[in-house]
Amino acid sequence: MDLSHVRRLIDLLAHAPVTELEVEEGGCRIRITRGGAPSASPAMALVPVADVSPMPVEAAPAAAQPPVAPAETVITAPSYGVFHLSPSPGAAPFVTVGQAVQVGQEVGLVEAMKVFNAVRATVAGEIAAVLVEDGMEVEAGTPLFRLA
Repeated sequence: MDLSHVRRLIDLLAHAPVTELEVEEGGCRIRITRGGAPSASPAMALVPVADVSPMPVEAAPAAAQPPVAPAETVITAPSYGVFHLSPSPGAAPFVTVGQAVQVGQEVGLVEAMKVFNAVRATVAGEIAAVLVEDGMEVEAGTPLFRLA
């Protein structure tokens, strides 16, 4: 079983109404489960922190603190697959740079195993940049568009 096949199985589990998937193929067996409680990402590593003695900190009044700037707003890939900017080859793209988008508007497609999943805007805004090329392979969570 190759890595791309395992990724497809993980994607399938993510979009299916089941919590466990077990597949046996060619003497190789894989079991994927989805837990109900949030857990740390397996890609995250624990890094030891040096022991530092605490320093006294004076609390500033809440009104004196500057407002926190919002994080960069991006639209990300919903799953692993091949990203498409248009509904079919040769057709106009769903969105272009400078175009306003509304919440829920379709902005692209991700194709995995001949199944097309719509990429939808999660917030309203204006497309500031397209971050991936048409036909590029993307992972779930890959930033696709930056919004202004």
